[in-house]
Amino acid sequence: MSVICVCLSPGFQRSVIIDSLIPGEVNRLKSVMVDAAGKGVNVCRVLQRLGIDAFCLAQGGSNADELMSLARLEALNLRLIPSSGRLRTCTSIVETSMVTGSRVTELVEPSSPVDESCVNTMSQTVQALLPSATALVFAGSMAPGYPAGYPARLASMARKSGVPVLLDVQGPVLLDTLAARPAVVKINLAEFAATFLPGRFSGGEHGGVLAEALVSADIMNAVSEVSRHHATSFVLTRGAESILLARDGEVRSRPVPALPAEQIINPIGSGDAFLAGMLAQLLTSCSNPDWDNLPLEALEKAIGLATACAQSNARSVRPGLLEDSFATSRWSLIDAGSRLRKVRR
Repeated sequence: MSVICVCLSPGFQRSVIIDSLIPGEVNRLKSVMVDAAGKGVNVCRVLQRLGIDAFCLAQGGSNADELMSLARLEALNLRLIPSSGRLRTCTSIVETSMVTGSRVTELVEPSSPVDESCVNTMSQTVQALLPSATALVFAGSMAPGYPAGYPARLASMARKSGVPVLLDVQGPVLLDTLAARPAVVKINLAEFAATFLPGRFSGGEHGGVLAEALVSADIMNAVSEVSRHHATSFVLTRGAESILLARDGEVRSRPVPALPAEQIINPIGSGDAFLAGMLAQLLTSCSNPDWDNLPLEALEKAIGLATACAQSNARSVRPGLLEDSFATSRWSLIDAGSRLRKVRR
């Protein structure tokens, strides 16, 4: 039984290290690393590191052999559906000479369109794999060529097969997919507000009222109202600030253990690591969980390991990876999550 991680915008992640980026000048890099990437790829990688049986299903391209070579080097279970477009390369520029921690600039290439035959094969492959799946994770954006409502179609297939769905998507894609009653929606608060409460609150993930240390009563009430209308559990991250958990109108706020700024190297992929850690905890600590009515208490327990994974990723240069020093046994990792919860209390 495996977790299926669907990634409809895979590619290469090029992480470059530089003392300080000077626009308009020649900049010499200290090091360069290239990894297989994409949100679904990152989730799969962390799940495997935690000892969870998982694989990532994504489209290939004219340079798919290069991506598969990288996957084999790290024993990443990546399965690619043939397509003719070229897989994109995104670049993280990590400046290490900042006084407090690093500064990261992300350059994101557009994805190439996928072929209709790829879409059809992807659907058939997911359908064939669902009978042996423990969960379906859909994370990230879609490349051009996938039809509108495609994630909702896959989620509905999983729903009919009795497989729980976890989402990390936003906007119209999220609104469409909610009809399939996903078990968990994990996005940040700014994405939640832009999707369900457009124009109601100022700012975003890094500024304005949504980024304030204390969540206002107006925001808590708005989250509560949205959650009453959707049969799912919401996990809303806020970077280094608190995490909001919501279901059926009940909203809980839980603090995040502080991570010193000087320890943060590259936060890209931390949200994916969080989702993987949360799912790993739910799968290993809950026997036959009722995914349709997942209690907030179960999510509270899961965010300890989730946060530990996210912070480990932030202390790493490469996205979607855990530090080498991070315990390799999933049981010791889950114990680490428990220790984090004790610190919060």
